[in-house]
Amino acid sequence: MNIYLFDPFGILTGPFEWSDFPEVPGFGQYLPGNTVQLEKPLSQPEAGHVWALVEGKPQLLADYRGMVYRTDTGAEEEHVELGDLPEGLTAKRWPGRFYVWAGGDWALDAAAQIAAARAVERAWRNVQVAATDYLAMPDYPITAEQRADLYAYRQALRDWPDVTLFPDQSGRPQPPAWIASLAQ
Repeated sequence: MNIYLFDPFGILTGPFEWSDFPEVPGFGQYLPGNTVQLEKPLSQPEAGHVWALVEGKPQLLADYRGMVYRTDTGAEEEHVELGDLPEGLTAKRWPGRFYVWAGGDWALDAAAQIAAARAVERAWRNVQVAATDYLAMPDYPITAEQRADLYAYRQALRDWPDVTLFPDQSGRPQPPAWIASLAQ
């Protein structure tokens, strides 16, 4: 006889033989209430699937219990039910920021990644311009040559978003040495 145990989700484990169950004094051989006897043994389920009792009959179901990911946000979510995942969930781990669900897999949203890099570089540029504002005051004591260097550097910062390398950090305008030495 093919005896299977089932858990609260209906997942079947086994098969077991009568001899696998202990004899209960006064009752004899006893099967627990969470067993079912089947005529034929069940085949080994393929990876990611389990046999479960559904309305009293064994069915092979997908098993995505555990952590799954929302396709709209990539957020992790605990999934506890058997069967196919509902719309909006996937078992594929979210790779991270700038990845969006593209119907069957995560895809890099290069436009969003570049937009974020541009925003970061514009913010860096704004900080650099603001950090040299006091030097641009007409009464700040610097030489005419330093003032020309300062104005050229500040113009390069303002032009930075229009440069071909933007937003690659390797193309950032570099301050004249005398400005860099003030920061130290």
